[in-house]
Amino acid sequence: MSAIKYRELSLTEIIEESNLVVEVKFVKKYREEVAMARKDGSDVPIPPAFVKKGNLFRVMNVLKNKGDFKVGDQIKVPEENWRRSLSQYKETHLDGPVKSFTVLDYATEIKSISKVTVLFLHYFQDMYELTARHSYEGNTAMEKVKILIEAE
Repeated sequence: MSAIKYRELSLTEIIEESNLVVEVKFVKKYREEVAMARKDGSDVPIPPAFVKKGNLFRVMNVLKNKGDFKVGDQIKVPEENWRRSLSQYKETHLDGPVKSFTVLDYATEIKSISKVTVLFLHYFQDMYELTARHSYEGNTAMEKVKILIEAE
């Protein structure tokens, strides 16, 4: 099974690590199936599709856009651990290699992603992903986030 190590980031670090910071409003949760394929020559049965879970948000304001990405009115953001979960699913069902992960973590006081107003994201290959585990904030941190982005 995979080994997971956590590395905590400060608010300043999470802003620096994010290439996109957006003010959002939660819309709903979503689920998508990701089809599995076995390695060439393998006789391992193909398992059921992996279920990728995430959240749909309405974008209210773009606070930071390091790559001048086109950001739509709504964005789908998978749960933070979806790639790690997919890798572990493959390890279990397709005899994939055991991997170790360093997980970036951000300490937020927001307990539910449906209550967030700011997302710290990494945008790459047409996909929005949380920069770190729990990389989001609420209204109370908005002013500080804006000040730190301006200071960058």
